[in-house]
Amino acid sequence: MDPAGGRGMELTPRPSGQARGIYVTAFGEPARECAGRLLLSLQRFLPEVPVCFCGSERLGGGESVFVEQPDSDIGGRGAKLLAYELTPPEWEAVLYLDADTEAISSDLAFYFELIEDGWEFVICKDPMREDVHQLPRHKYNAAELADLEARMGTLHTLMLNGGAWSFARNEAVRAFFMRWQLEWEKYGQRDQGALLRALYAGPLRMYVLGNEWNYFPAYSSRITQAAALMHYPGRARRWGGQVPGRLDGAAAWAHVQRWEASQAQKSRSSRR
Repeated sequence: MDPAGGRGMELTPRPSGQARGIYVTAFGEPARECAGRLLLSLQRFLPEVPVCFCGSERLGGGESVFVEQPDSDIGGRGAKLLAYELTPPEWEAVLYLDADTEAISSDLAFYFELIEDGWEFVICKDPMREDVHQLPRHKYNAAELADLEARMGTLHTLMLNGGAWSFARNEAVRAFFMRWQLEWEKYGQRDQGALLRALYAGPLRMYVLGNEWNYFPAYSSRITQAAALMHYPGRARRWGGQVPGRLDGAAAWAHVQRWEASQAQKSRSSRR
């Protein structure tokens, strides 16, 4: 991938003191509980950076800006990919964080500093897989994998993780987010495949970090120390197991209903 998108690699640092902001989304009680813990950690380590929270209702503490969106897919992917559109336009450097992450150091500001150095998009590699070709086939449908290979020319390319990333505010980045949304809507499942197709269609000045900056305790055993962010995949989910088909489809919502019913049953049993 040409990270400069044919526009040259000379970086133009942005003025110091530009406006920063953090974007967090959460739908469903597990995600909202995780988001509450995340915002507490952000208040501790980056208290000067405002947080835009997107959900079906306010979180009730820690958010500087609230944006209401419908609960349209069980993973909150649709709202996640509206990060450019829904965050305040005066924010020139924006950091998106999954609800199931937790800040552990003020060094998390490095995501902003790279944008202020002139990079347009900052993201981490995937903690489990170096190569897209290593994806378990049950997590992506055959049509999407074929689409990925056709667009990129190969599946042997670096796998990225979509749980933490920062971006600049300019026309090239705005167009990228529009592509990412459209690509995700085609299949409505995980968003990493759509991310790669959108990047290959119009590359950005992208800086890829190691998993010190997006640390998964379950998967990052080769890394001796996390730099700024812990990531606990699965804690924010309101379903169990693999969900076949689209995350905005009837089958996906049925998974949520079954999971919620089982949680309610456990709660009743524990009170007896």
